[in-house]
Amino acid sequence: MQKDYSAHLDSLRITWLSEPFHLGIPIIDLQHVWLVHIILELEETIVASEKEGSDVDVHSSFRKALDYVAEHFALEEDILEHFNYPKFSEHIQGHRKFVERLTEKYYEAKNNQMAALGILQILKKWLFQHILHDDTDYAEFFKASGIDLKSYCNEILKSGKYPISKEQLLIYQNIIQMDTTHISLHEQSIDTIQEIRNIWKTYNLSTGIPIIDLQHIWLLKMIVELDHSLKLGDGASDTFHKVITAAIEYTKDHFGVEDKIMRYFRYTDVVNHMNQHKRFIDFIKTRNDEFKLGNPRAGLHLVQDLRNWLLSHIALEDKKIGLAFESRVRELSEFTKKLHQTGEISISREQKNLYKLVMQSAPDPLE
Repeated sequence: MQKDYSAHLDSLRITWLSEPFHLGIPIIDLQHVWLVHIILELEETIVASEKEGSDVDVHSSFRKALDYVAEHFALEEDILEHFNYPKFSEHIQGHRKFVERLTEKYYEAKNNQMAALGILQILKKWLFQHILHDDTDYAEFFKASGIDLKSYCNEILKSGKYPISKEQLLIYQNIIQMDTTHISLHEQSIDTIQEIRNIWKTYNLSTGIPIIDLQHIWLLKMIVELDHSLKLGDGASDTFHKVITAAIEYTKDHFGVEDKIMRYFRYTDVVNHMNQHKRFIDFIKTRNDEFKLGNPRAGLHLVQDLRNWLLSHIALEDKKIGLAFESRVRELSEFTKKLHQTGEISISREQKNLYKLVMQSAPDPLE
């Protein structure tokens, strides 16, 4: 095992040094090294599965890729916006298109092998096209403008908005051979609101319908909390039980709201949409049964399923509802307000507060 890991680091070092990936911005370079690590790890997994005739664990690879883009894109956009980078809007557009392409490759594949190869293709293309060109452009802009990023980068590191794992730091140290004692992992605290906001923006999940967005953000909170618990290894069982119970309640509340909206406003694709809701209910039941049978990976499987739901359903199907009714948002707001007043839907103060924090300066969805 040690020999394999050593060979992996050697390949990572060779790949990193073979191209001018190094931007001279440590926190960005660290995340770019991590992307190369994800790519090589996926390549090695595909090769090993072909030799052994086994199936690729593509779900794990897809999750790592999504975690990467949510963390990296949010951090990069923070820096570019803070220093008024002239091509900021164009750069963000590139990020959103990347998430769409990555998602398409994953969901359109007929089997795990094809999905893994598709993800690998997209990640490699991104590495060699975007990082070597678009990212190099902003690095050169900062250099030419005499902008010192060090203090701002240190500030956001300490804020906990973009946590760095011990593994990411160790790999970066090994590849770059740079002193990273200034990065104090123990000082970092996980900012749950910021992480929810990062995923929300990166996956482009807004439907434009406040009540639906509020409930989607609540689901995202469940995912982030369970993911944190699994990574920390503290109270994962309790958190799983809490999340699975909340997810069951979510199906009743959220799907009920969507069903009422679609039927009242005569949404054309209501039958297909409701069938997808049944799929959500099915995987929640499956993961709950796994947990009851003592499967130690039940929590991880639930996080993967919920993350997939964000992209396969919310970012695609629920967006269609938003587009279909974008000229009737005012009517929708009045309709949902009446449902709330008559007690047909229930929204807690905590849900409303979370919505406002994530959306920032957004009005009350029921006012």
